[in-house]
Amino acid sequence: MSKLIITPLGTISPYTKGNMNCPGFLVEYNNKKILLDCGNGITRLLNFPEDLKNLSVVITHYHKDHFGDLGALQYASYVYHNLGLLDKKIKIYLPRNDIAFNKAAITSNNESYSDYYDISDSYSLFIDDLNITFGDNNSHTIQSYMVKFQNKDFKMIYTSDIGTTNLSKLVDFCKDADLIICESSFLKKHNANSKAHMTAYDASILASKSNAQELLLTHFWPEEDKRLYLEEAKQNFQNVKIAEEGKKLVLRRIC
Repeated sequence: MSKLIITPLGTISPYTKGNMNCPGFLVEYNNKKILLDCGNGITRLLNFPEDLKNLSVVITHYHKDHFGDLGALQYASYVYHNLGLLDKKIKIYLPRNDIAFNKAAITSNNESYSDYYDISDSYSLFIDDLNITFGDNNSHTIQSYMVKFQNKDFKMIYTSDIGTTNLSKLVDFCKDADLIICESSFLKKHNANSKAHMTAYDASILASKSNAQELLLTHFWPEEDKRLYLEEAKQNFQNVKIAEEGKKLVLRRIC
C-alpha cells in the first residue's frame, strides 16, 4: 500500500497574514517531493536543504500569489548547490504559455540550480508509479491548471484556482477522487459575483458531483474566519476539512 503525505504550506490569498501564507502544498511520495505552487511565505515552512532534494515544483498559473516565493526557492537551490549540499537540480514545471512575461522572468534567473519543463492541457508525467496529469480548467481569469495524482491505490486532485463556468469538465477531471484539495475563495455571504473563483458551497457541489471521498478547502480570504467555510461546505458535503499551515494529511487506500 502506498501513501501520499500532504502538508499545506499556504492557504490564503491574495496576501499573507499572521502565520498564514499564500498558496502552496508539499506532497511527499516514496521520498520524492512535489511542491504544488510556491506562494508568498511558504519557504519559511520548508526544511532546507533537505526539501530541495528530489524536489519537483509545479506552478499552476502566473498569478503572483501562486509563485511569489519561487525566486527564494531558486536562489536557495543555487546557494546549496554551490555549498556542495545539493547535487541534483530541482525540476520546475510551468505553464507553456507565458503571461505578462512571468515565465521568461522565472526561466532567465541565472542564480538557480533548476531545470524547466512545460505543462499544457493533458500533459502527464510519472514519479515512480504515480501518474501526474494536468488539466486546463478553462474557468479562471488566466490559464490555470488542475493537477491529478493517481496510482492503483488512490486519486487526489489539486484544483488550484478555478471558477464555476466549466463545471462539467471539472467534475470529469475530479471523478471518484479520494481527496479534492479545492479553492474556496469566498463565502456566499460575500456576494462576490465572481465566476473565476469558487465559494465554499461551490467546492462542496464539485465534491458531491464528483463522488469524491473527502474535500479539503483552501485559498481563503485572509480576513475571514475559516470555520465559516467549513460550515458552508457542509451544507452540501459532509466529509470536509479546512487546510491549515503545517497540518499534515496522509492519503492511503487499498483498492
